[in-house]
Amino acid sequence: MKMKQILAVVKLNSRLQLADPTVQFIMILVPLIMAPFMLPAAKTQLIVQGYSHATGAEQVIPGLAILFSFFSVQLIIQMFFDETAWNTWNRQQVSATSLTEIITGKALVAYLIQLFQLTAVLLISGFLFKFQPNGNWWALITVIMSFAVALTFFGILLVSWAKSANVALALSNLLGILMAGLGGSLSPTSTFPHWAKMLAKIDPAYWALSAIKKICLDRGSFDSINHNLIILWITAIIFCLVSLLGFYHRPLKEGDN
Repeated sequence: MKMKQILAVVKLNSRLQLADPTVQFIMILVPLIMAPFMLPAAKTQLIVQGYSHATGAEQVIPGLAILFSFFSVQLIIQMFFDETAWNTWNRQQVSATSLTEIITGKALVAYLIQLFQLTAVLLISGFLFKFQPNGNWWALITVIMSFAVALTFFGILLVSWAKSANVALALSNLLGILMAGLGGSLSPTSTFPHWAKMLAKIDPAYWALSAIKKICLDRGSFDSINHNLIILWITAIIFCLVSLLGFYHRPLKEGDN
């Protein structure tokens, strides 16, 4: 792969995303609007669990940030399928830029979108709702970066195997809500039935949120979340490999939109 070609793809797709950042703005704004309505119940729930100094933000803010990061997967999907709608995908295939370079460039832009959104929600919540983890901040940053990688490749996986943009978008919304809910975005997994607790363990959102909970409430550090990080990266690698297989097994074509 040539770095020059990858950077050219990154530059072009970054400009396209920045030309109309409305969706990104909404995905940051809505969690901040929803949070005040959920904080009192979450605070009571955490106090019952023994966290006497909890504000509720430790549970609500990460949950909403991850929930809406799943909704942002649609941006990744549109980034690819817009090329087929504009009749530019085939032209890119015969240019000096290889398919791997195109995918890598778009994946980097998609990753930065996810990372920015997650980080913005958490940082703004620190000022608005006193979201202040009592654990290691570097561990929290690593979890956010790792989850963003997994979610980016989840979106690319949908692109690589879906027959059309409509199918990919429908799957991203359906699976996104299921995965976010199963991971504990809306309610703690400790309240789930046994079968749901077992199913949650194959969900990257569960491992991200459980790691964040350890950092926010139990003074967690890298030692306490190593297992979570390993699973998040294994998940990301699996999503990446399956995505590449999909692109080579069923290449995108103009008209797939």
